[in-house]
Amino acid sequence: MGMSLQAAAGGDEAQMSPVAEINVTPLVDVMLVLLIIFMVTMPLMMNQLPITLPKPSLVASDTHPEKLTVDFDLQNNYFIQRNEEPKEAVAYNDLPARLHDIARQFPDELVTVCADKDSIYDRVVDLMGIVGSSGFGKVTLCP
Repeated sequence: MGMSLQAAAGGDEAQMSPVAEINVTPLVDVMLVLLIIFMVTMPLMMNQLPITLPKPSLVASDTHPEKLTVDFDLQNNYFIQRNEEPKEAVAYNDLPARLHDIARQFPDELVTVCADKDSIYDRVVDLMGIVGSSGFGKVTLCP
């Protein structure tokens, strides 16, 4: 690395001061070498990724996914509904045990937590915690 020196205003060589300038030529050289290396190696890396695409099915599926809905109203009544069955009223104290029994039978089922728009946010979070601790891995909120 070099450093250029400039003479002071008087022109006396004994009073030369250093000038702080960055020499960007080595930086540009290094960046161009790295760019060329990445341009050469990237296509080689892309050929090593195995991709298996799913086969499209032409047969329409008549089976609907299992659906479990847990909700409550403003009067502290909790309900569980599976698929299109009627709602089952459940007491708050019995809710974790009932959900745990359903989770043992259907562990991969998506559970939708619904609430009234005027309900308190803490109750919704509490209900989501009960559903999550019951053994369900997929919990969502109503749209």
